Amino acid sequence: MRGSVSRAALRRIAEELLRVDYVGTNRQICGCTLRTSYGLPCACELGRYRVGGIPIPIDAVHVHWRKLTMEVELEKGEDDGSEVDMTAAMDELWRRFRSLDVVGKRALRSRVCELAYPTMTTLCPPPEKIKTKGGVKKKGKKPADYDVYRDPSYHEYVDKASQSSQRQSQPSQTSKKIKLSKKQPQFIVQFPNHIRSYIEDVVNVESDGNCGFRVIASLHGYGEDGWSMVRRELGLELIDKDRSTLYDKLFSNRLSAVRESLMIESFGSQPPEKWMSLPDMGYLIANRYNVVLVCLGNPCITFFPMTSSHSPNVSIYCIGFVNQNHWVQVNMKEGFPLPPVTLDWKKFRSHIATTWMLGFAGRMQHWQLLTPVLA
Repeated sequence: MRGSVSRAALRRIAEELLRVDYVGTNRQICGCTLRTSYGLPCACELGRYRVGGIPIPIDAVHVHWRKLTMEVELEKGEDDGSEVDMTAAMDELWRRFRSLDVVGKRALRSRVCELAYPTMTTLCPPPEKIKTKGGVKKKGKKPADYDVYRDPSYHEYVDKASQSSQRQSQPSQTSKKIKLSKKQPQFIVQFPNHIRSYIEDVVNVESDGNCGFRVIASLHGYGEDGWSMVRRELGLELIDKDRSTLYDKLFSNRLSAVRESLMIESFGSQPPEKWMSLPDMGYLIANRYNVVLVCLGNPCITFFPMTSSHSPNVSIYCIGFVNQNHWVQVNMKEGFPLPPVTLDWKKFRSHIATTWMLGFAGRMQHWQLLTPVLA
């Protein structure tokens, strides 16, 4: 068997031969562990071969121990190269690439580059090398360009601020607050009178046709420049298989138009048909990120998720429509009143989504009390 069976199998058979002298051909004493566990001749089987003067047949060894490789051998003429042919995969990749908008093309290109250039990275080195050696020579003096200086702890900041506030007069504190205010009156006056007192500040974004998506990206933690990610995620939400039936009913024959509005050909300024429009985008935003979206404009609307139940710790994103063509981020005070939902939300929402209106019933009733009655 030498040359036809692995060395590991031969060593196990050699060890089993030492048991033949006291096992003989008795199966009960042998136990046949080597045969049942490893597929190799056991002591009693080897004893029978010895008694009969028969060499150990190659077939007595399991085929596992007779293989030089674990790979499946191809039959003659079967290796046609189909297993390593990438033509079909590359054609499908190109087809998908051409069907995507500029945001999707950029994401797909990034993933392909990771495979094509594994030694390259998109990370950039710091602009200047930071000095990490050296210490503070004089107590209380921070050396320039060094990062080993210990910043004061939180308690030291609090103590210093407390001592400073005791030395300052009340008028100086008031003037400081006014200086730090972020309110932009040119935007606030465009919102309903009864809600203005609940506005803490308004954050403006770049007006390039992506302003609505910039506001959502900022509220969601992507940063204003993450607007392209929001466009892409809302596009994925629209084709989500779990909610495809919902959007078919909600948008009906406008489904393709809503999807086209999310797809862009290039970065930069976008035409009006690519702007974020409500209520269509409101449903997608609330469902995709599982948040409550509040729009202050004309009209004022609240969008709850349509397929999930009420959560007490839900995030509330508040946006405002100003100048008839621009979206801004509106930061509200805690517990501000909520405007009503749309009729389509009530019509197409799932049964469990009713809990959203129950959870925020008090704040929605507060809005109704504040809203002036039209004659």
